[in-house]
Amino acid sequence: MNYKKMLAKVLGEKELAEMNVKAIKDDESLFDELTNKKFLLVVDWSGEDKEGMLYGFFDSRLQSMLGIRLDVPEEEVYQKYNQEIEDPQRGDFVPFALSYFDKRLEKLGARIVLLDLGTDTYNILLSYKKDAKKLKSIKSDFWKLSTLEQKQGRVVIYIVCPNCKDTAYYDMSIEEESHQANVKCEECGTLFWDENANEVVEMEKTYY
Repeated sequence: MNYKKMLAKVLGEKELAEMNVKAIKDDESLFDELTNKKFLLVVDWSGEDKEGMLYGFFDSRLQSMLGIRLDVPEEEVYQKYNQEIEDPQRGDFVPFALSYFDKRLEKLGARIVLLDLGTDTYNILLSYKKDAKKLKSIKSDFWKLSTLEQKQGRVVIYIVCPNCKDTAYYDMSIEEESHQANVKCEECGTLFWDENANEVVEMEKTYY
């Protein structure tokens, strides 16, 4: 496969220029190289090795790829987790944190991408927003990449109508979301999705 084409979607320009792609012999070697250079983060299913692990990775990758920083404090994800998860269990934090960070990263021009190796670890990359969903189409037995919504099956959407302030909840499959054409606020008729199922108002999404 064309490693350089894939890497251009998950590395900064300087990082890509400095990587000797031709010297990479196989998929495992590339995985090791990305991990060693901290371009790819491996997190155990049970949680972070240390607090701030995910925040530090995403903040660093944003700087390298887009020259910007995360616009939220490091401790916020833990505060949100404690507020929103009533009975937290071992293994609950990482998927919550990935969804939390992905929403914020998307607004900054990036997306979280997961590499599925069939293990109980999260293999995490950051991609440019415009390229993230294209990575799933890579033809490789090793590089099975997907965004959170491509990997997960359903989405909960929470909307506060900008006009009447009425709240709306939708729980649907990812496929259904793409067919939400001409959906309006039940109270005042404000358009939420246009005729082409494009979002018209701000929405908060949680994938599961």
